Amino acid sequence: MDRKELEAKVLANVDGDLLMKHTEFISSYDRESGSEGDWKAAKYFEEVMTEYGLDVEVKSIESLISLPVSAEITLDDGSKISCITQSYAVSTQAGGLTEKAVYYPECKDVEGKIVVLKGLASPGACFEMERKGAAGLIFINGGDYPHNMAISPVWGMPVPETLELLGKIPVVSVTKKNGELLLDYLSNGSRDITIEAEVDTDFRNIPLCIADLKATTPTDRYILFNGHVDSWHKGATDNATANAAILEIARVLKDYKDQMRINVRFVWWSGHSNGRYTGSNWYADYNWEDIHENAVVNINIDAIGAEGSTSYRTVDSSAQCYNLGYEVIKELTGQEPKYSRIQRNGDQSFWGHGVPSLFQILSLQPESSQGSDTFVPGLPWYWHTTEDKFEYVSKEILTLDTKIYLLAIWRLITQPVIPFKFQYLGKEILRNLEEWQNVAGEAFDLSPLKEKAEVLERLFCGLDNEICRINELSNLTKDDEMKALKLNDCIMGINRALIPVHYCSKSPFEADLALSMKPFPGLTDLEKLSSMDRKSLEFKALERKLIRERNRIFHGLKEAVKLIENL
Repeated sequence: MDRKELEAKVLANVDGDLLMKHTEFISSYDRESGSEGDWKAAKYFEEVMTEYGLDVEVKSIESLISLPVSAEITLDDGSKISCITQSYAVSTQAGGLTEKAVYYPECKDVEGKIVVLKGLASPGACFEMERKGAAGLIFINGGDYPHNMAISPVWGMPVPETLELLGKIPVVSVTKKNGELLLDYLSNGSRDITIEAEVDTDFRNIPLCIADLKATTPTDRYILFNGHVDSWHKGATDNATANAAILEIARVLKDYKDQMRINVRFVWWSGHSNGRYTGSNWYADYNWEDIHENAVVNINIDAIGAEGSTSYRTVDSSAQCYNLGYEVIKELTGQEPKYSRIQRNGDQSFWGHGVPSLFQILSLQPESSQGSDTFVPGLPWYWHTTEDKFEYVSKEILTLDTKIYLLAIWRLITQPVIPFKFQYLGKEILRNLEEWQNVAGEAFDLSPLKEKAEVLERLFCGLDNEICRINELSNLTKDDEMKALKLNDCIMGINRALIPVHYCSKSPFEADLALSMKPFPGLTDLEKLSSMDRKSLEFKALERKLIRERNRIFHGLKEAVKLIENL
């Protein structure tokens, strides 16, 4: 049986009925982080994975979890407006918070006021408004159901330096209709509004579910295939469908251990929805060396299988993983997805370890079917609401999504060389450095980085050709096998050298904030430097900081060059 025939056989094993059975069971429970439903789902993981013969462990980890309890808005005429509060917002004192309310951005003076604004209660928006002096926030969502969010900008467990960043004001969200009532109420100027909110933020024990499928030929390397199990309410498409896909892919792969060159580690995190990625952050901290040494790629699976999600227009990934994602999506759907640089969300806790990322959210709602009230393009209207129920799961789309993930994992674990394509990364790095040089202007010189990146891009071309050559061989000689081992070591080393500087602003052992970040985030201060007085102490101090960052990036680029040259 040739390679393509074997792939077709593997994909044919995916059972749509079993996927739906898993999804229906998991989504029959509310699964807030650490809740009874969360733990029942964890028990289900343990039972199913044990039945499949995998090595299974369910840990109980202590985490700071924030659960929204209740909220209400009262206008000065005594009328009430229903709303929800958000994880990591603060509770109001008895009687609530009463202040003048203003609509932002029409009114820029927000200090000491309750601020009404359109959009989701995102960490970035809350972080900005709190620092402008807002006393409380009311977000107007689109549609008929308010969206649950976690508003903390802290990634996972706070440390002393980030404790002060936890929310200090009440935050609530309302529907579009209730938002229109509020805006009408404020149409003639600022008026009093009272917010009453209760949020329960405390340490709780949450599950962390791990199952290892080990290749017949021993190896320490593994694919980290993971998704969150805790959800808002029933969370059928976010994230019970993804949980089901993980179980089903484990069932299919268990019969092909003799074909595997790399292990697969299946993980369900809790603390995603109510802990700001605290489950994956805990795992990253307590397993740092193992992840750094052995994790080949982080494959995250989130919010798949939703009815109507027929668009596969992007591959969320690190650049070197894009080609693999593109190929499997095109083969199974006929669509040609564009590259989308993976963002700072969705349990991407492993960049400091040097682990690249493939996938996060896969099937999307077509752009043509989404209205002006959509704040998160591609996600269904019921995302993060009480209405994310089993009835909105599509068996056909869930099966297709599962096959896409399965085929990508199959190629990663069975091909002689890890099938990354680094030319995409080389071009991205050069483009990013050129963009930063344009920001810096004459205030700072990035030419040493650009020169080293140009060398690296040329070397990536030869590396990709050799990866492709080995993977296309029907039978490998001993020399080919040795070359494959060296190439895999080189690939692991390149990722360890480049990802921490390309994706992280802090050291590899720290977590950046849960806010959007640009490529080479350690260069962000160039935006300030370019407009500063070059003779000032402030300029000189920031310049020195950026020189150190330039050194850090240069070292990463140089290490990657050396790895390829020493092949």
